[in-house]
Amino acid sequence: MTEKKTPDPDKCQHVSYHLPQWDENGKCHWNGIQLQHKSLNAKARCILPPTKVIPVIFIPGVMGTNLKKGKRQGSEAVWRGDNLVNVLFQWSGRSGKTRSELLNPKTTFVDNRGDIDNTVHTPFSDDGCLFPSRRERGWGEALAFSYSQFLSVFQGALVDDWQCDVVGLKQSRGYSFEARGILNGLVGERLNTEEAENESVLTSDELTHFKHFLYPVHVFGYNWLQDNAISAANLTRYIDEILNLYRYKHGYGLATEKVILVTHSMGGLVARYAMNPAEGSFNGCQDKVLGVIHGVIPDLGSPAAYRRMKTGAGQEGIAGNVLGVNAKELMPLLARAPGPLQLLPYPKYKSPWLMIDGDGNYPKVDNSDPFTDIYLRNDVWWKLYQSDIIHSDNFIIDKNWKSYTKLVDINVRNFMVHQAQGLYHPNTYVFYGETVDSDASLKWHKTTLSGVFSLSGLDNLPQNHYRFMYGNTVNEYKLQSSNSQGDGTVPVESLLSIQYAAKSVLATNVDHQSAYRVENIFTTDLLTPAVKFTLRSIIKIVHKEVACEAVG
Repeated sequence: MTEKKTPDPDKCQHVSYHLPQWDENGKCHWNGIQLQHKSLNAKARCILPPTKVIPVIFIPGVMGTNLKKGKRQGSEAVWRGDNLVNVLFQWSGRSGKTRSELLNPKTTFVDNRGDIDNTVHTPFSDDGCLFPSRRERGWGEALAFSYSQFLSVFQGALVDDWQCDVVGLKQSRGYSFEARGILNGLVGERLNTEEAENESVLTSDELTHFKHFLYPVHVFGYNWLQDNAISAANLTRYIDEILNLYRYKHGYGLATEKVILVTHSMGGLVARYAMNPAEGSFNGCQDKVLGVIHGVIPDLGSPAAYRRMKTGAGQEGIAGNVLGVNAKELMPLLARAPGPLQLLPYPKYKSPWLMIDGDGNYPKVDNSDPFTDIYLRNDVWWKLYQSDIIHSDNFIIDKNWKSYTKLVDINVRNFMVHQAQGLYHPNTYVFYGETVDSDASLKWHKTTLSGVFSLSGLDNLPQNHYRFMYGNTVNEYKLQSSNSQGDGTVPVESLLSIQYAAKSVLATNVDHQSAYRVENIFTTDLLTPAVKFTLRSIIKIVHKEVACEAVG
């Protein structure tokens, strides 16, 4: 008969493993660590999560932020993008007068009440406790039909790998010891980026370092109608608020000293100005930014802004119906909105980008100074702005022109001249589109009369046509695109300066509006090269700029 051994009271008889939990203030704790009987001399092993926060702030593009009329919470929604069908129904066919009254830079404000994608792709939810709720992080400010799915996948990807490591130890929630996070699939993958030397692929060491930190995704919504310099000042203040949030309120002292910015389209111009504002303006925030990833940034502007102003956006399908199909619908709105006007080609943009075909009265235009040659002209039919487009009263027409010229000559010019200095963050990463026909240049081509006869330059004409009377002759011109490489809105010519300043550049197949498109399936294989590049760039920035000593 085998003698039954008595357990040694000095030795541990049981080891329990405990996953981290977070309370509503972001403080980490472990449940059940004192539940074992004393006689077992038990040990509790607490699985440690990352302990420092690097906020990632996403900045939408033009028209990418929900707007309301007035500052109050109950104010009427003016521009709301919960789904494309509703936006199309609301805005298709609205007159220029109605559009300009509703979308007034002086009466509209950011609205955080938009729909949010509640899908959680990771074992631990980011929507509260671990981080503040998604709405508290500004996700409701971004147009849902453009960004909501991306934000949920993006957030999941940034915190998935360390969570797989943690949960894998417990073999819980369907994960095993061999479970690997989504970013692990990017290790060693080549994206064919443009760099000074050979492409720097993602390494296991860089990913391991990355997993020492938490990455809450915040959205900085801004009034895209107003001067981008104002939005840049607001962004600077917002960065301070976010850093203070994690230092003093959520998690209590978890924040690192800097954030990472991810931008879309015009959001990149806002970020660039915020980091390097004009002299005498607010203090810049570059010292609080680890790095920035720009997606399809119109760095030197785009001739597409002239085309939309002059002939509308009817050729752009569903999105064009929302924007305004013709100049009567779109021009009155744009003429009072400095933000969109700051998307026009800069003085540094490759010239000439606007040409006039025909007889000697309409020679090729030299665009070396587009303000003098195009934007502020009122003596040629191809001028950018027609102050009489929806008004017949001479007093109103004159008032419109004076307001427009003041806006362009001060706000737009000052912004462009400053931005054109080429002040970029030292850790700048860029992806852009190169496969979709774009307006690198435009040409007014003289054509035969078409449509229903009218002396108006706007009515009863095919898209992109313009008609006017010169002497006793009716003339008709069609605005033709160069159909050059780009993303459908921004041509590659707009990236000539920033490409040389960037650490890494990806030229890829993206459409401007859907540059951050994702599938609603959480797998590396279905991420687009643009999204993969964005994630890899963040990992590279963290590895280069944040030492491991900052952890814990």
